[in-house]
Amino acid sequence: MRKKIIESFKQPLLKKNLLDFFVGGVLMFFPIINFISLGYVFEKLDSGINLEKKKIKWDEKFKDYFLKGFYFSVIVLGYFLIPLIFLFLGILFISILSEGKIASLFLFRGLILIIFSTILFLVSFYFLLFGLCVYVEKKSLKESFNLKIIIDKIFLIPREYTIIYIISVGLILFSMMIVTLCFNWVVGLLSSGFIFFYDLLVVSNLLIKFYPRKAIIVQLPF
Repeated sequence: MRKKIIESFKQPLLKKNLLDFFVGGVLMFFPIINFISLGYVFEKLDSGINLEKKKIKWDEKFKDYFLKGFYFSVIVLGYFLIPLIFLFLGILFISILSEGKIASLFLFRGLILIIFSTILFLVSFYFLLFGLCVYVEKKSLKESFNLKIIIDKIFLIPREYTIIYIISVGLILFSMMIVTLCFNWVVGLLSSGFIFFYDLLVVSNLLIKFYPRKAIIVQLPF
């Protein structure tokens, strides 16, 4: 498993993939246009999970990538909608209703809501990873939210999936820390597209390598 994880981190930066990485990183920086980069990652995930041996190229179908990126965003928003609502309420309580008072009940409620939203984000992200995989396997937005199918898939590789989840969360949090704590905000902003595009490629590589496909042969220890 360690070898597959290392390969997932190395693959986006291989010499043969550098041009694709550069294009995706640039497009990832621009709002709306970054749907194309998301669609590119989605196409790679689709190809990998369905065991299609083809190289994903930028010059083939930008419109198709844009639509796939839109669907990608819809699924992510679907999973994160409830946590986002609680986060918004928490910020509203702290920034406006508390009126800047430290000893305010609204401030305390806001902090509780933000903590609760963080927990919900982590729980939602846990199911989101395989939710995306189920979508590319079944080509159905409805099925991407089918928790029964997702949980069944997770139970097939619980140890590996937990490791993938921890790596994904850690990678995204580390990237957010680099971007937000960068000494030069201009450098942090300009590099954010490349950093987060790299994260998406690594996570998609991990999912491709470990996702249990439709047909699985279980070797019984006889």
